[in-house]
Amino acid sequence: MVHRVNSMPEKAKNEKLQLPGENRNPSGAPKNLPLSGLYAEFAGKVLPEERRIELGLAEGATFGDAVAAVLFAAAMKGSVAAARELREAVEGKANQRSSPVAAKGFEVLVTYEQPPLSKMMSADGPDEPHE
Repeated sequence: MVHRVNSMPEKAKNEKLQLPGENRNPSGAPKNLPLSGLYAEFAGKVLPEERRIELGLAEGATFGDAVAAVLFAAAMKGSVAAARELREAVEGKANQRSSPVAAKGFEVLVTYEQPPLSKMMSADGPDEPHE
């Protein structure tokens, strides 16, 4: 009779362990982004009238509208940083893109002048080696 001793200690049981098939964060987004939440809230606030007129924005424009207008204007004047920010906001960072807009499948058509198998075989017959 063989008696084996387990020298490995038992793992501590975690009551909050995620069960197989259970998804506690279905959106996959981080749960707590306090600054981003504050930024989003502030971006939705109506811009002061003086700034709205200065930027030539429509009545009821928000801080978010103003930032977008200023960012686009900077990009149009040649700011690479502004252009990069706009591209990343729209398309995501280069290493985070899962499916670029322009990416499409393609087909490759290969045409042989002479079928490859016939090149390997001599004209005299299949049993004779090709030189």
